[in-house]
Amino acid sequence: NEKSKYSRTEDIDKAFYTVVAGAQKTDRSYISEQDRKITAYHEAGHALATSLLLPDYFISKVTIIPSVRGAGGFNLTIPKDTMFTSQRQLKANIQVLLAGRAAEEIIFNSENVTTGASNDIEKASRLMLDYIDKFGMDDEMGLFSTEVLAGSSDSELIAKCRSRMKELYEDTRNLLKDNLSSLAAIAEELLDKESLNGDDIRRLCA
Repeated sequence: NEKSKYSRTEDIDKAFYTVVAGAQKTDRSYISEQDRKITAYHEAGHALATSLLLPDYFISKVTIIPSVRGAGGFNLTIPKDTMFTSQRQLKANIQVLLAGRAAEEIIFNSENVTTGASNDIEKASRLMLDYIDKFGMDDEMGLFSTEVLAGSSDSELIAKCRSRMKELYEDTRNLLKDNLSSLAAIAEELLDKESLNGDDIRRLCA
């Protein structure tokens, strides 16, 4: 019957996201309303940036339900199936990672940004290093990879990574500011429903 069919689908979804992100925390009474709001805008930033910069990517789920693995919420996005990643896509992926922190700063001011972006910053830093050093996509640094210099620390490379990251962060903040109504709409619906799918994000960004 329809009820059992729905239940099976719901069970499959729950099992899938448990494997990917960890089991949901059942006791959420300790989470303050302010923390829920911060998480909602953080995840909304990731989702909005994905929708605007990587429209070919499939947004499977956006949630503010914390997991037992320590995540306050998460975005599960499936990249477009291609053989290679372009320069534009690499930059967009970095911006998506930075968009959670950017959303926090826009809504709550820089003094109130949280530690929630630590994993995002780590991933973005690795991507930026690959972008400049491994893939040779920065005009100034050229087509030489320091990976051939075993154990070498290149201060110019680090400075360039920091500079390019700052530029992309500013671009990301401006992107979210230009689409503030969509950011707020996603965050508000996350606060109401806790979890959204790709169709919800597309509707809220339309």
